Amino acid sequence: MPKRALAAFLWFASIWFAYEVIWSLTGVPRVLGPIMGAAAAIVVTVDPTGWFWSRARTRASRASSPLTTATAASPK
Repeated sequence: MPKRALAAFLWFASIWFAYEVIWSLTGVPRVLGPIMGAAAAIVVTVDPTGWFWSRARTRASRASSPLTTATAASPK
């Protein structure tokens, strides 16, 4: 979990700071920067599509896979 928290903070900060640059150059509403940063941090933390964090499998599911079972049962 610490990796996700750090990644969320870094995404939040980078998007907010990038938006501050855009705000200073164009004059768009300033309040949108932290909102967009928070939205990105939530997406990175939750990761609904699996782009950022791999889905960890448990030991029980690895031990019962057909390939593992067939390999262990075959005579040498």
